Amino acid sequence: MNSLLALLIVPITGSAVAAILHRYRFVERLITFLTFCGTFLFLFGIKVGDIFTWHLDFLGKNVEMGLQITPLSIFMLYMTIAFGIVLTFYNLSERSKMKGFLLLLTLTASNWIFMSTDLISFFFAWELMGWSSILMIFGGKHEEKSRHGALYYAMMSIGGSYSMLIGIFLLSNLTGTFSIQSNVSYLMSIMSVHPWWVLGMVSLFFVAFMVKSGIFPFHTWVPYTYGEAPDGFVPYLSSVMSKYGVYGFLIFLPLTLNEHVPSVFGLAWPNYVLLWFGSVTAVVGSVLAFMQDDVKKLFAYSSFSNLGFILAAISLFTPIGLTAGLFHAFNHLLFNGAIFITVIAVISKVGTTRMSEMGGIWQKMPLTFLTFFIGIAAAAGIPPFAGFGSKWMIFQAMISHGLIFATVLLFFASIASFLYLMRAFHAIFLGQLSHKYDNLKEVSMIGKITEVFLLGALIFFGILPGFILDPIDSIVSAFGLKPLPTSGYEYINGFFSSINMVSIFIVVIIAFIFGFALFAVVAKHKKVPQEDNYTAGQIPQDWNLTPEMYQFGYDFYEPMDKELAPFLKVKIDGFFKGFGESVKYIGGAVKEIFTGNVQIYTYLAVGGLVIFVIAGWVVW
Repeated sequence: MNSLLALLIVPITGSAVAAILHRYRFVERLITFLTFCGTFLFLFGIKVGDIFTWHLDFLGKNVEMGLQITPLSIFMLYMTIAFGIVLTFYNLSERSKMKGFLLLLTLTASNWIFMSTDLISFFFAWELMGWSSILMIFGGKHEEKSRHGALYYAMMSIGGSYSMLIGIFLLSNLTGTFSIQSNVSYLMSIMSVHPWWVLGMVSLFFVAFMVKSGIFPFHTWVPYTYGEAPDGFVPYLSSVMSKYGVYGFLIFLPLTLNEHVPSVFGLAWPNYVLLWFGSVTAVVGSVLAFMQDDVKKLFAYSSFSNLGFILAAISLFTPIGLTAGLFHAFNHLLFNGAIFITVIAVISKVGTTRMSEMGGIWQKMPLTFLTFFIGIAAAAGIPPFAGFGSKWMIFQAMISHGLIFATVLLFFASIASFLYLMRAFHAIFLGQLSHKYDNLKEVSMIGKITEVFLLGALIFFGILPGFILDPIDSIVSAFGLKPLPTSGYEYINGFFSSINMVSIFIVVIIAFIFGFALFAVVAKHKKVPQEDNYTAGQIPQDWNLTPEMYQFGYDFYEPMDKELAPFLKVKIDGFFKGFGESVKYIGGAVKEIFTGNVQIYTYLAVGGLVIFVIAGWVVW
């Protein structure tokens, strides 16, 4: 079997088998896990340059369709399928309502997206990915809320898909082909003559990519969807599916290498716009994150905030910018996956997503606590964990372009991430343990193996980033850019300087040992009841306090909430809700037309035919 075809046939076959046996939950999950493993094995049979093509009659044209392996596609395939193996292995022991056969459909679409050589395949794969994930979200824990989240996600996805579809047909009508490479080459050839027309055409595709990655202002579906999707699916939705938009951007960003593209402050105009979309997304996500009490929504905002960092970096489309963006995409998949897997482990034990109802859980789940801690340390960009190196490179890339204001925004977003990560860390695991969690237990052995693996990966790729930077260098070269110099697996080379992550790791370990020894020798402490010091001797009932309100994370940033409230009164999702109400009103008006009167239907048919003839005459 051709290895490229196998990357589609294996998961779709596994999906069919899993669907037939979906009533046997463990069997379905086992099939899902084994299918991911089988798909991964076929990756060893492919190499850059492999291609498989076929022909299809489409709209009266003989269209060549195909699959091809590029340095970018093989990087994305390895990254996403490997994470899928980790997640499906963990889900073997979980009771999430995630449907394995739908996840395998999503895997099929994911592989198809990364290998497509034509716009038709790309679009159908995009739609398969979208609808399989929408159906998955419908199966959330709370039926009504999950339906609302799925419909919100569906409407946003449909809007993005229509935008992409219009772009595909306008572009193919001009070029006479659906080949991605041919269309991008054509756009580059006419860039000098019609630069703004080309940028307008590409923007139709960019809207779809922004929706899928949750880029501001198309981010509003993210907290609703992540908050209500099945727990076992959220890590995949956040860590893997958010990268489809990044891949889409990278298909068209080579256009901006054309010297005839209008520039702003030395940066191509479309790149400059994407840079600001990314920077604003990073800030908005961070600010909204630290106001959340729902832990899934908090990390939903955190996730698309990191997508803002990635977009800001790749939009520069320079060797260091592209390297930093792809490096952070990998690190985000890693630390975001670790965070969400530990979070859903806690949720499955405590039965709530509200952080103010947790606290002190580290005593009962020490391994989960440690994995979560390393995950948020990496997310915050603390050395020597994965996440530090990519953020360091992003800041160097921004400064090298003299983009000081954008750099300040990203730095503010990074500082804000400390605020919400600290809140989550303390509210979930530290503080005093509520009596209702006295019988709480650590995750299963499968869960422990998964957490140890993720913990080790966060440290390994943090101190030896070269194992990821090497394949990224191949991607940079494939785009016609000069890769950054390499100095060894332990080094990260930036624009101004380089750092040795092994040396940093040694320094951190020595500092930790010294600090721990100092604490053990000097510190004097004793365990006291929660109400002993929280109320300063006052009677809690006089303040209408409950034991839950003693929790340290309760209204953690209330003063900031009050200060920022005036700026948050205008909400983007209000616009989309208003648009939805307008569509509903128009739909109701249209419904009134269909009264059953044959004469009215005749008028509508004739009118539609006239419009169709006029449109065809204008186009052709």
